[in-house]
Amino acid sequence: MTSNKHANVQRSIPKLSYPPDLPITAERARIVEAIRTNQVLIIAGATGSGKSTQLPKFCLEAGQGKTAMIGHTQPRRIAAKSVADRIASELEQPLGQTVGYQVRFNQTSSQATAIKVMTDGILLAEINRDPQLSSYDTVILDEAHERSLNIDFLIGYLRQLLPIRPDLKLIITSATIDTAQF
Repeated sequence: MTSNKHANVQRSIPKLSYPPDLPITAERARIVEAIRTNQVLIIAGATGSGKSTQLPKFCLEAGQGKTAMIGHTQPRRIAAKSVADRIASELEQPLGQTVGYQVRFNQTSSQATAIKVMTDGILLAEINRDPQLSSYDTVILDEAHERSLNIDFLIGYLRQLLPIRPDLKLIITSATIDTAQF
């Protein structure tokens, strides 16, 4: 395995709270239990339901992100930074501590980072350096309905990696995906 500055660090997790007005908050207990008991989850929900900002926090509640990071992909750089800003704000943490982000030519994170929001392309580049994705205990592929080449490649790669890494959780989210077909 490749060594990584984020791997094998015991992180402290801040107090978690959830906006009650987001539809996904009503499903929190059920989703947290599903994260604990399943290696792969496919979550569909309407745009604005809170998937992007609340799922990483649900992962923290389920026990993920303590010794390896929760990797959360976004299809665009602006989305990656804004999602990271929002999660950090909700956790009342400065960006770069519990929540970091990485886009092309810009990265804000530390050894304390438990949630790393990045573009799909950044995760693809990391596979070249670390084929086991040992820095992560969870990967959230957000906006999978966009079906970009990056997303298709990541899904195919992770499908092959999951049997090798039974400790790795994969969550695929979408606003419009047919979960049964997917």
